Amino acid sequence: MPADKAFAQKLKDSGATIHYSEINAEQDRSKLATAIRVVEGDIAAKKFDLIYSYGTVSTQVTKATVKNNTPVVFNIVFDPVGANLVASKEAPGANMTGVTNGVPITMQFDTFTKLKPIKDLLVLFNSREPNSNIIEREVREWAQKAGVNVISRRVTPDTTALKDVLEEIKSGKIVADSLYAGADNYLASVAKEVQDAVGDKVRLYGGTQTYTLAGWLAAYVPSNEAMGHAAAEQALKIFKGADPATLPVILPKPQLFVSEAAAKQHGITPPTEAALES
Repeated sequence: MPADKAFAQKLKDSGATIHYSEINAEQDRSKLATAIRVVEGDIAAKKFDLIYSYGTVSTQVTKATVKNNTPVVFNIVFDPVGANLVASKEAPGANMTGVTNGVPITMQFDTFTKLKPIKDLLVLFNSREPNSNIIEREVREWAQKAGVNVISRRVTPDTTALKDVLEEIKSGKIVADSLYAGADNYLASVAKEVQDAVGDKVRLYGGTQTYTLAGWLAAYVPSNEAMGHAAAEQALKIFKGADPATLPVILPKPQLFVSEAAAKQHGITPPTEAALES
């Protein structure tokens, strides 16, 4: 993922010599747990100086297995407190810290509605992902206060749910002027498929920069590069002796990303402060 590449590049640029052991579970929680158990002995023996994890689920599985034996730096976790990873963002309280992309939902939608008002909103969420469930609830709360009609649809891997909802949008069974998907690995992985299917029918808003890179209209988030660099800075502090338990979780500064093609398609003029994706 782009944030991971930025993380590795920042460490390289710092002059640190890093030897990596990688586990890629391809968004499969049980596969990840099995793979981590294979190296559980090495973790207990403190073979690794640090563990880097990407996303909420992978960090939860890592925390359950590592059991404070090795410092953990996480990245792309929307709500580390709600996911029971840290006691607070200011003082994690465990052998773990990291970087959150948890820009408040109200702040995101205040930005989106300046591009164009939202009347009917469709929210896609992955019920298997803690982040997605938290975000769906927060979007509903925002919509209720803002007087926006909202429809939520579960979209999970290894089902026909995504195909079904896209067909309902195209057929007119679901009526919405806007669609939102938050920070979720699975939903981000199918962002291009969603764009190709319904990007001309509804305005697409995403919870990470990955969505606008796939052609979605807008996202108000820290950049992938900023997320990776911030995680690397956390790691470097730990290498120098900092205690993760007292190292605050970082939220890099968010910015508005806008797809030029999608903006043109929907008759929107991007504001001057927007970072444009071609």
